[in-house]
Amino acid sequence: MAAEDGRDPQYLLDLLWRTRAAGTRGPRGSLSVDQVVGEAVRIADAEGVGAVSMRRIAQALGVTTMTLYRYVPSKDDLLDLMFHMGSGPPDTTDWPADWRGALRCWGRQMREMVVGRPWMLDIPIGAPPFGPNNLAWMEAALAAMDETPLNEGDMMEVLMILTSFVLGSTRQEVSMTRASERTGVSYEEWGRAYGRMLPKIMGDGRYPTLAKVTATGVFENENSPADDFDQSLEFLLNSVAALIRRREDEAGGEAAD
Repeated sequence: MAAEDGRDPQYLLDLLWRTRAAGTRGPRGSLSVDQVVGEAVRIADAEGVGAVSMRRIAQALGVTTMTLYRYVPSKDDLLDLMFHMGSGPPDTTDWPADWRGALRCWGRQMREMVVGRPWMLDIPIGAPPFGPNNLAWMEAALAAMDETPLNEGDMMEVLMILTSFVLGSTRQEVSMTRASERTGVSYEEWGRAYGRMLPKIMGDGRYPTLAKVTATGVFENENSPADDFDQSLEFLLNSVAALIRRREDEAGGEAAD
């Protein structure tokens, strides 16, 4: 059933795949949806998504604001289209053929994409991935696992967990980077400061396990955001490897029966 504003799943699908007919508001012109969205992305890259408005885009393109509504019917539509265009498709040209190497490249490339365009994290996601770029990212990850013993359900679970990890990790990285402008403390410095400060507030025995972990110096490192990301990504890939071995053992047991 369509929502009151008409933004049902079919509406979004048509919008992202450019199968939706142009609107009726505003005069006909020589613009395209991609030109409108591309200008919005340019503004967001330079100043953040908060600087994007239909009026600002219209001024940059030399048209009236009303004209834009023929190509992009609403601000919500514009944000959906910006997120899709901003992500682009993954570049798999130099990815290795093995599943682990390919998923490692997938995760790193997605991190670079989001960190390079942090405004994407400021756009609320209200629907599953529908657009061609979104599906290209899904395809690349699933293709990396296609020759493994993982079943289709396993592959989708791995895809969702990896996606959640990348988005969560990059959100924290971007937040801390933005905060450093206020605090003057960099991402790398926070880890060391955290390790020095925690013992001062854990002397009453309420957090014995945390105190034990902190005492090992686990926070005293020079890791960059990329280093921390890679360590966590490898941890997840180790879990995928364990699941693959489990599926191999299950298949061997069935064959023996």
